[in-house]
Amino acid sequence: MNDIKSNHNSIELLSPAGSFECVIAAVDAGADAIYMGGEKFSARAYAKSATEDKVIDSIRYVKAHGKKFYLTVNTLFKQKELEEIFLYLDPLVKEGVDAFIVEDLGVAMMLKERYNDVELHASTQMTITSSKAINLITDLGFTKVVLARELSIKEIKNIRKELKNDIALEAFVHGSMCYSYSGACLMSSFIGGESGNRGRCKGPCRLPYSTRKGSAFSAPVRHGEPASRIGELREPYILSMKDMCALQYLQGLIDAGVTSFKIEGRMRKPDYVAGVTKTYRKYLDDISFAKEHKSTYEVNSLEPETYVSETNITSDEKYLLKLYNKGGFTSYYDKHNGTDMIQRYERK
Repeated sequence: MNDIKSNHNSIELLSPAGSFECVIAAVDAGADAIYMGGEKFSARAYAKSATEDKVIDSIRYVKAHGKKFYLTVNTLFKQKELEEIFLYLDPLVKEGVDAFIVEDLGVAMMLKERYNDVELHASTQMTITSSKAINLITDLGFTKVVLARELSIKEIKNIRKELKNDIALEAFVHGSMCYSYSGACLMSSFIGGESGNRGRCKGPCRLPYSTRKGSAFSAPVRHGEPASRIGELREPYILSMKDMCALQYLQGLIDAGVTSFKIEGRMRKPDYVAGVTKTYRKYLDDISFAKEHKSTYEVNSLEPETYVSETNITSDEKYLLKLYNKGGFTSYYDKHNGTDMIQRYERK
């Protein structure tokens, strides 16, 4: 087994890029690393990235600015595709890819054998939610795990305590959320024949549905409920999750053992990438500054607003809402399973 390259004490802001323009935006806004997919084997088939030349340009730009470049190879592979993978990756690896973000364990072992100097990061598509799973992939040579975004801060903290090595933990802090466990949903495949596990999710959970109280497909009507309400049209967006925003949980995540903070959005435009990146850069820098000046700041990792006021967070959340959102912000970091986590109504 390869030795784990420990970066547990370094904080990383990881930004998405679906195009070369987004790469520039992310780097200029202060990202420490960029993740991007090419034309093949990426779980964002509809992102605008990525002829081979543009990916190479992106890698060169990122490396020229002293940042890291992570290549997403995070779909489940079919047998015939295994013959194509090295032809696709060899030219990109030569330019300086720092890590592969991978879902398929068989492919991960292929990459490890051929590209020993490139790190393996376990994709969130693996739906890793336990220390047992992380210890397993550590033995396989992974150096970082992108945690399932359905975990709470408390769960992450407990996981960190049970890990046998100092594998890096990465967590999403901003962007889209999934009604199912991320990477484990077959709804798009079932309804439209386009699998999210192949990078082609059509987002059927984002569509409005007609549901009525008392119908065969809704919860039973409560005893004593007025008959006039039976059959009443309910909220149409019953599966559409609000977006994640974790500005107030950054210190809690750090204290739980997270070292890499990931922004979702490889299908977003450069202005979105730049705006979200610079906002999280500001908060992570504030936390780093506070750590270096302990006498000036009172540290309490159990409180979400450790280093910044609630007023500042509210103001910056409003700014982020204007950039893009699906009906508001939420996360699993402090709660699970609430109706206020769902969009419910059409955005105005």
